[in-house]
Amino acid sequence: MDILKEFQAAIEIEFAKNLQEFEEQKKLPLDEKVAKGVTMTNLKVEFDFYNGLPNQYCYSLSGSQGYISSAKILCDNNISKFKEGSSVILSNGAHHFEMDIEEDSTENFILKPSDFNVKHCYIDTNNYPNNNWEINAVNSDISTKLLLYTGEILKNKETTLRKIDDFLNGITKNHFQDYSQKNGYLNDSQNSAYLKAINASDFCLIQGPPGTGKTETIGNIAKHLIDCGLKVFITAPTHTAINNCLKAVALKVKDSSKVIKIGEKASNKEVQENQYVSKKSRVTYSSYLNNSSYSQKGIAIGSTAYSLCYPGSKKLDGWEFDVCIIDEASQLSIPLSIAAMSRTGKYIFVGDHKQLDPIIPKGSNNEMFAESIFSRLARIYPNEINLLNTSYRLNNSLIKIPNTLFYENLLQSASSTLEDNSQYICNYQSEILNSDAHKLILHNVFDGNHRSQHESKMVAGLVSDLLQNGVNIKDIGIMSPYRAQVREIKKEVKKVLPRSIINPFETLLVDTVDSMQGQERNYIIYSLANSHPLESMRRLDFFYSPNRLNVAITRAIKKCFVIANKKVFDIIDDELKVHKEYQDIKDNLDVFKRYYSLSSKAEINQTVEAEW
Repeated sequence: MDILKEFQAAIEIEFAKNLQEFEEQKKLPLDEKVAKGVTMTNLKVEFDFYNGLPNQYCYSLSGSQGYISSAKILCDNNISKFKEGSSVILSNGAHHFEMDIEEDSTENFILKPSDFNVKHCYIDTNNYPNNNWEINAVNSDISTKLLLYTGEILKNKETTLRKIDDFLNGITKNHFQDYSQKNGYLNDSQNSAYLKAINASDFCLIQGPPGTGKTETIGNIAKHLIDCGLKVFITAPTHTAINNCLKAVALKVKDSSKVIKIGEKASNKEVQENQYVSKKSRVTYSSYLNNSSYSQKGIAIGSTAYSLCYPGSKKLDGWEFDVCIIDEASQLSIPLSIAAMSRTGKYIFVGDHKQLDPIIPKGSNNEMFAESIFSRLARIYPNEINLLNTSYRLNNSLIKIPNTLFYENLLQSASSTLEDNSQYICNYQSEILNSDAHKLILHNVFDGNHRSQHESKMVAGLVSDLLQNGVNIKDIGIMSPYRAQVREIKKEVKKVLPRSIINPFETLLVDTVDSMQGQERNYIIYSLANSHPLESMRRLDFFYSPNRLNVAITRAIKKCFVIANKKVFDIIDDELKVHKEYQDIKDNLDVFKRYYSLSSKAEINQTVEAEW
């Protein structure tokens, strides 16, 4: 692979893809845009305003005009694809405000302007329309522009380009130092990965299956590197993953001058109250040097890879790091990993190529978009993989299926994991709660594609039974492949919750599978919500994703319930052979068929409406 050529082509492909999708969405009739979830209409808005100027870039306004601090969007039925962190345009006639979604629920959004956009977000505080507002997606090419700076770096730094080129083409050979002091906090497989990461000259690959303590391993690796006086860059595809790593590091280091998070307040949620993590919007290298607020002898800074795309990004302008630790690397695209590697020395990749892949353009014939960075490295450096083999989440009953399907039976449950032998009193189906730890619940109701009210009611029944047995609501996690089903589930679950639970979805986790990687709960309910899987061949690779299935069934600590229409697994190859997409998903279907055969099943066919 010609790294520079493929990287530059990948940037162009990504830009063209995003622009094409956005332009196609704009041309759709309004009702189709609403149905696709890229527009919301007929919304009621309640604004809150700043008392003074939001920041130094804002000027004084005249009369009763005020800067908007937040906008509460009220709607009857939120079926959009928008989620927390998305940028949107809120509009009504002549009013157009670009804002970010801070909170997302079935009935309302909370929008807030960013520090950059707030200067454009003002309106008459005494006389503004409350109704008929609209929300639309924003097309932003800022990430593309930032990656272009990385392309310029590689063109002008031949040594860096050659190093990355050799690495991604499988040529790099590690040399190892002889540090051998094991860490008392780690088990054998974690210690093996820990020592390889410390001793390797160029790179280290750590595969962390569900619950095997990869974040704990990262925390100990980073502490050792900091103690050695090194500058460590910690990154991941999401701020949540970065924050979780920094929490682990901070717990070991306990010095806020040595652990820094780069990001705005909304992206620092998991570390906002952590006294051992300094929160900054930017730290240029010139501002760091000889600054007593920051450790000059060992430091870890966490941020997205885009922060290293300077001079386009000002967040970490001038920094060159000794070591880069990339968590959730199985979800990171190759171009974005190159942005991180272009400013760092040694690379430590931590991930699991058996879990979710990044969202990348399909069929581009560009090697950068053929797979995730971790999948590529696992393929070209198979002998360099350090497998964490002991799960502290999955007990012996829960680990059997994923171990067989995805990990060649190389995993084991830690002795500390416990089987759930509780006896549950239920109003709905006691044989499900009082059965195997992992249960596949099948039904025969064909009520939707991407949304199933029937399955939502089944989920609500299970939640009600769990709460009746004294289960804490925060110990339940519910997911679906589809955001539309997430909102459907929230509506049905809300009906069965006790009135004493005021804001249930602040503690009850209901989200898409893609948002659940890295999470765990005692009880997991997974609604597949697709009664007609063959009606949308274009999306079968998404629905029949073995990696997404693996993530879904490995979040549980005590019990896992998977709810699906029987047709999901009753797929006959002859039905698919006429479709050209068949060859692409044939192996995926085989995994789902094996999952079906391995599962303990309960069939609940709809004969009486009150059954659930």
